[in-house]
Amino acid sequence: MNSAIVQEAIGALWGTTSDTTFFPIDDGLINHSFKIKDAGGQLAFLQQLNSHVFPDAGIITENLSLIHAELCKKNAQQLIATPLSFCDGKKIFTDSLGNHWRASVFIESKTFHRPLHNQQLGLAVESFARFTALLHELDPESLRLSIRDFHNLSLRFRQFREAIEQGDAARIKDAAPLIDALLQRDGYVDLFSQVQDATSDFKKRIMHHDAKISNLLFNEEGTKLLSIADLDTTMPGYFFSDVGDMVRSMAASSDENSTASDKAFIDPNAYDIIYSIYRKNILAQLTPAEEELLHSAGLLMIYMQSLRFLTDHLLGDTYYQIQRPGQNKDRASHQLDLLISLEGLLKSNYNFSLL
Repeated sequence: MNSAIVQEAIGALWGTTSDTTFFPIDDGLINHSFKIKDAGGQLAFLQQLNSHVFPDAGIITENLSLIHAELCKKNAQQLIATPLSFCDGKKIFTDSLGNHWRASVFIESKTFHRPLHNQQLGLAVESFARFTALLHELDPESLRLSIRDFHNLSLRFRQFREAIEQGDAARIKDAAPLIDALLQRDGYVDLFSQVQDATSDFKKRIMHHDAKISNLLFNEEGTKLLSIADLDTTMPGYFFSDVGDMVRSMAASSDENSTASDKAFIDPNAYDIIYSIYRKNILAQLTPAEEELLHSAGLLMIYMQSLRFLTDHLLGDTYYQIQRPGQNKDRASHQLDLLISLEGLLKSNYNFSLL
């Protein structure tokens, strides 16, 4: 990152770069983030948005302003970091190279990639459920889509079928058992289509769309939630997105990059915590159909992610970065292991099955 460009953004925020310092924050994979400090010790969070992922940066800042205003009405503004305006009064700054920047109050905090214990897991689940519940009076259509078709399972399945037809022949042959296992589960796509079509039973509501514990800010001990972060993908969505993401990322025995030889699985205790706490905090907003199918959330999200990893593998690894050949295939296989584990868990413990 060009330090002069960072200083340009600091100047746009504070009106001066005299005696200012900045420190990169390395947690994010998409945007470039910085902790900035002036001579008097004032702190702020400054972020350069990835223009390839978010070509219209104004969508994000406009959505965030609406969300913050609604949370203020509910006296819950502390749930997210307060957005800051630049010296020109705007929430977005475009530097001399065309990069877009935003800023917010800096929150001294710690992030975690896995829950330390059940208490922290419960706090994480409650925070994402409360976030959506608090925003239920804000018209979802007032928010614009920062990424179109982000959790569109029908689209991901169609892209998967196209990759089977157009992808690398050797990779397709090698991945045949994995391909077959995913094709046999196309009933999940049918369910998603029903969700899309039945607008009275399955409502659009404001969802975070990246509900994992690393997007939450905690105190040093991980015992107190300070803020929800990374709201770039917060936009209208369906009931399954956030709780499904939490099952996929917080109840899994390992993440998709694990090289362990043991099959990945869904931890039954973690799943029960996620399901019960999320349901308790969001139940008042759920329709009867959504409540009935809440267990489907993890199935849909894990299946979708397995499709996406394998699609990228068949097409030559053009989207997800890899550190070794075949990693996206292994990631897809890992997700399929989670899916099979969750299918068994839901059938045995909750008498729930979709296929």
